[in-house]
Amino acid sequence: MSTPGPWDRPPPRRRQWPGLWLWLGFLAAVGLGVLALSYFFPIHQTAMDNLSIVQTIGFLALVSSGLLFVRKLKLKETARGALMWLAVGAVLVLAFSFQDRILDLWHRLRSAVIPGYPVQTQAGEMVISESPGGSYLVYGRVNGTPVAFLVDTGASDIVLSPADARRIGVDMDSLKFDHVYETANGQGRGAPYRVATLQVGGIVLHDVPVSINQAPMQTSLLGVEFLKRLKSFGFGDHRLILRW
Repeated sequence: MSTPGPWDRPPPRRRQWPGLWLWLGFLAAVGLGVLALSYFFPIHQTAMDNLSIVQTIGFLALVSSGLLFVRKLKLKETARGALMWLAVGAVLVLAFSFQDRILDLWHRLRSAVIPGYPVQTQAGEMVISESPGGSYLVYGRVNGTPVAFLVDTGASDIVLSPADARRIGVDMDSLKFDHVYETANGQGRGAPYRVATLQVGGIVLHDVPVSINQAPMQTSLLGVEFLKRLKSFGFGDHRLILRW
């Protein structure tokens, strides 16, 4: 074959697309990984789960599309890059496959780090972790105002402390403290009252009867009046589980 002269048109260069084959190989590996996980771990079967898998693969395809612009393959760099992307894809697919367990672990950790923070573990179920003192403190809202409650199965009513009652806008001078309680510290007095809303996590109650204590209290109480409105509640593994 003769060498073209300086004025001759150079022979056409043959286009090579090694990056295309690398990209297609990556997508094929991810797809096979998804199929293998679906076969060995048949956890998700709904249409929404299938849509999430498609979205995840689409995201990986978009992120890895830079491989299309590779013109010259270097074996070591290519192998390193391919392994990196396969590892990323495997982590994402595994995270999706075990998302229920991962979310449950995350909820447990967050609830343990922040006692009193109600965590909804699934639809209609909420968990409150035990506080360091062995009690169950939970943060809620009364008429939109944040209030800390102590869950007390020995109290018949939902009891607001005078300080919390003032914070939600109650006129204490207009109350009649004619409800007598028997407590561990002797008799106490409370005034009947109704709040527009009481919210604890995903539980929202309307037009709720409460009692406002006459004497100062450290914390407001969530008594049986609240618990009886739930489907069920139970204690176990240092957690209070509420279902509604």
